[in-house]
Amino acid sequence: MTQAPTHNFAATYQEGIVSQVDAKRHKIKATIPALEDFETAWLSFLTPNAGGNQFYCLPDVGELVAILLDARGEGGCVLGTIYNNQDPAPASSNDIWLKNFSNGTTIEHNRKTGNLTIHTSGKVIVNNCNIDVNSGTITVNGGDVIADGISLKNHVHVNVASGPSKTGKPA
Repeated sequence: MTQAPTHNFAATYQEGIVSQVDAKRHKIKATIPALEDFETAWLSFLTPNAGGNQFYCLPDVGELVAILLDARGEGGCVLGTIYNNQDPAPASSNDIWLKNFSNGTTIEHNRKTGNLTIHTSGKVIVNNCNIDVNSGTITVNGGDVIADGISLKNHVHVNVASGPSKTGKPA
């Protein structure tokens, strides 16, 4: 007499729409249109790195995702998001690595040219003990440059006669 199996280890691939996001647990729920808008349990969202080198992001509610579910639809994981007509791919080159944020900020690396481009309407903040910039030329377009509270455009020199005379180059 053979015993009936107690587990069905078959998996199924489905595409769904993100319905809820739990950022603390890095999990999402999704509805699956092909299964009459069945809503999944909380599913882990795969990430490229979770150990010493970490990468963190979650999809937004409404994004199309690829899901691997167990046979009963009770467990599984979200494999990633899928470009589609509503959310098309933002680039069409193998040389481009691009991160677009919903607030308009972009970070782009072009491996062919080596250029790294950042666009943001907010500040760019770099926290470090020391920063070395090794470059033939540094160009600043726009505003002022302030170093240790001293304005490059509006600083004053002491012990210099006023009038048409000029100071020498910095010592």
